[in-house]
Amino acid sequence: MSSAQAARDLLLSGAVEQLGRIPGASNDTRLVTVADGDAVLRAVYKPTAGERPLHDFPLGSLAGREVACSVLAAHCPFVEVPPTVLREDLPSGPGSLQAYVESAGDPEDLVTVFAPDAVPAGWAPVLRAVTAGDEEVVVAHGLTPALRGLALFDVITNNADRKASHALHGHYRPAPGVEPELFGIDNGLSFHVRPKLRTILWGFAEEPLTAGERDALGALLAAQDELAAALAPVIAAAEIDALFERIAGLLVHGRMPGVPHTRTPIPWPPL
Repeated sequence: MSSAQAARDLLLSGAVEQLGRIPGASNDTRLVTVADGDAVLRAVYKPTAGERPLHDFPLGSLAGREVACSVLAAHCPFVEVPPTVLREDLPSGPGSLQAYVESAGDPEDLVTVFAPDAVPAGWAPVLRAVTAGDEEVVVAHGLTPALRGLALFDVITNNADRKASHALHGHYRPAPGVEPELFGIDNGLSFHVRPKLRTILWGFAEEPLTAGERDALGALLAAQDELAAALAPVIAAAEIDALFERIAGLLVHGRMPGVPHTRTPIPWPPL
């Protein structure tokens, strides 16, 4: 059994104990432990009842979207999303449980703030801003394969909230010899049927798809019936159809989408 499947099984059946609320989250978000005998995993619990109303996403739907991203990511070799499940028998009612990623520290090639003339070669400037102290800065990100994979995943899931802090370098089960990876977390604002992509990872805009990316996207289309059945319990049928339309559209155009000019393309706050 894979580490991801073992974590998913534990999340589905283990006893949940709350440790406390996670500060700074826009919705009710809690740190918990999930245990079954000697097996213990820390997790993030988001009660459906604690979701803040939004004008463009149905109330009570975010937990399912978190799970849908985890289900889809398991079929995407280019991205990592922590195992995530829905449970009804949780302390404050139904909600999502996502394996908690222990941070291994931000790598130097993730997302960083630079002085305007100090952005290194090989980095992608995304946003210019002015600090409270009236200092001009540039937000830029590296161009690593892991970040590109996350950017591609956000395109197909139509992620409306890819902040820098939602790309976390670490592991949900740290162990000797296990290298940290880049995980996409906080994926609840995804799968809208209308274009909603808001991300800090626009440095890959309009780049041609690689052969490996085309193969991976083609495999998703080939598994459409299987994936649709797995996603049906957690997102709407129209949202599933829109997902596969986005994947097919990417393959037709052969490149990452460009930055839209008719709506806000970057989440706030971006970091």
